[in-house]
Amino acid sequence: MSERCPTCSLHFERVEGHWIGAIGVNTVVITAAMLLVLMTVTFVLFPDPIPQVMIAVELAIAGIGPLLFFPASRTLWSAIDLLMRPLNFGEVDPRFVLVDPDRDRRPKSP
Repeated sequence: MSERCPTCSLHFERVEGHWIGAIGVNTVVITAAMLLVLMTVTFVLFPDPIPQVMIAVELAIAGIGPLLFFPASRTLWSAIDLLMRPLNFGEVDPRFVLVDPDRDRRPKSP
């Protein structure tokens, strides 16, 4: 993932340690996927589940899943971060800022 958006020049890592949230999102999604697959394999192979198959599938998801999902988790975390902390003045190219005069008055310097 690039450092800035090529269109509006938003800096993706807005604060130090920003990507810890993306790692958290990645962990939650992969854990949920592993649980869902475990329940599905158990249901399909019931009443005689094969532990070797279940372990192999879970290890594959645990090993490959976080690597494949990490770019999506970074994007998702950036969206969540923008919802929690809206843009400040100067964070994006002014051509891409929707202006609301009542809301977007530049604070006056003391």
